[in-house]
Amino acid sequence: MIVSRSVTLADPLARANVVDALRGPGGPVGVLDVHEDGPDVTVRFDDAVTSADLIDDLVAIESVLVPARTPGEMAFDEAAAIAAAGLGDPELDASRIVETYLADGGMRR
Repeated sequence: MIVSRSVTLADPLARANVVDALRGPGGPVGVLDVHEDGPDVTVRFDDAVTSADLIDDLVAIESVLVPARTPGEMAFDEAAAIAAAGLGDPELDASRIVETYLADGGMRR
């Protein structure tokens, strides 16, 4: 089933993080469309492919954990530690973050 989720994010950096996490390289495979309208972000996705919980978690994490630096300044282990804290998953490490597997992850290895 095709599902939509909308969120209002006044902070443009938080909004950019959410949009990039949903439609950028490494975004969830079930995402069909991400639309920005001012502070509102709407994502349409196939919940048979990507769970609504994953979409909700990405929005929550990416809208709160807005880095004060560029991703190029962050090592994979550091990014994994931030994700682990946000997701409450102490076992999450660099082998389990998508940036590790992207051709140009944008971070230091």
